[in-house]
Amino acid sequence: MSQDRPTLDDILSTVRAFLDASSAAPDGASRYQMQLASYLLAIGEREARLAPTLDAAEQARLAAFLGTDGTLADLNRRLAADIRAGRLDDRWTDTMALVLSQVVDKMTIVRPDRLDPTHQRS
Repeated sequence: MSQDRPTLDDILSTVRAFLDASSAAPDGASRYQMQLASYLLAIGEREARLAPTLDAAEQARLAAFLGTDGTLADLNRRLAADIRAGRLDDRWTDTMALVLSQVVDKMTIVRPDRLDPTHQRS
């Protein structure tokens, strides 16, 4: 999936650095940071569990939509270029559905609780 930053490695290293640095912090002083660490770990867990399946599905959707094969990154660049150039204007509804599916996949990783129930995965 064309996941935005931070990457899973960035998340895990940030959490590790925080936990290492805050081990001597007084009780209550780091509540916000602890909540953030928990949130980032949850993203990392969901990404590790779901990303391979979501990436494969996104790549298949893009290849079918664009009528060409390629890496996920290449297909996303092609989609963006085609949208910018107006080559998909006559396929607006299908293009929007494709982009929405990508946004739903991203939100499934980052904030699944914020998705409309019609887009939530069980």
